[in-house]
Amino acid sequence: MRLYLIRHGETDYNREQRVQGHGPVPLNAAGIDQVTRLAQRVAAETQLDHIYSSDLYRTQMSAEILAKHTRAPITYDELFRERNPGDLTEKTYDEAREFFTELPYVPPNGESVQVFIDRVQRAIARLLDAEGANGRQVALVTHGMFCRGFMQCLGRDPFETPIWGNACLTIADYAPDTGWHLHTIACTAHLDLDARPIHTTGA
Repeated sequence: MRLYLIRHGETDYNREQRVQGHGPVPLNAAGIDQVTRLAQRVAAETQLDHIYSSDLYRTQMSAEILAKHTRAPITYDELFRERNPGDLTEKTYDEAREFFTELPYVPPNGESVQVFIDRVQRAIARLLDAEGANGRQVALVTHGMFCRGFMQCLGRDPFETPIWGNACLTIADYAPDTGWHLHTIACTAHLDLDARPIHTTGA
């Protein structure tokens, strides 16, 4: 299986540096453009067999744009959601600083880091149960903190990539006998129309 791990496009909350959590926040115009460029890149590189996506509105919008360009079917699953910030939803990043920087911190009515990572592990296990034993090309449209959680599940430092930009693309291969191999991490070269060729990390 080859996995195209995708963070959703920009929202007004991203631009305002405000916690959006599990709220029904749509992509803004810039986010729609970002995901359109990403979808064009993916469609040019491969024939997607399936798209998996968080069921939150901003990821639904992103997945639908990707599906429009690749004609791949979509499966939505709440396991692929962002970490739940609970009562910190709509707070500014400064007001919610502990949520992002203090590992022991548990937001009121939200998820602890450990509960969240356990969910990410279940989500990846569900994806592997569905697709891991075949050679298909699949996309997962999700969120920035989920992308960090994915890296942690692979035994990598979740902060080795300091910025998981909107509409960034990570590419990883999975085989049952050898596990995961990362090719590209948090790449946003497709957002710069003058960037040719697309850079990959080789990591």
